[in-house]
Amino acid sequence: MELSEMSAREVLKAFFESYRNQDFESLRLLCTDNITYINPEGLSSNGIDEFLQLLKKEFESFGVLFEPISWESSVERPSYCYLSWKRGVKFARKAALRRVETFGSAFLLKVEKKWQLVHFQQAFSGSYARLFRTRKK
Repeated sequence: MELSEMSAREVLKAFFESYRNQDFESLRLLCTDNITYINPEGLSSNGIDEFLQLLKKEFESFGVLFEPISWESSVERPSYCYLSWKRGVKFARKAALRRVETFGSAFLLKVEKKWQLVHFQQAFSGSYARLFRTRKK
């Protein structure tokens, strides 16, 4: 499907798929050049190059398996769209697999007749540090 024919939700779903596949070319196309991103650790990036660098660091640290999105709310207007969601996520790190609930939001703008992400944020309801703590036997 052509990017200009996609709805805001379809762009966000394509973003998640590109993220899962570590497809940086597609991620670049789905986002504005001045995207802001806040990851679950609270790290932020401004601009597409910083955003992609932060994602590369995340991919080097752990693997991510997303479960289907459970939509909570959306506000869509002709030129902007705000989406928030909750979903399950499985993280693989150092042979440990953890499942957590994550929630997030995305703000998309219609730029030259196509939806693009301007802001993306995700977080955990618990402590990120505890997520990967080694359990004592």
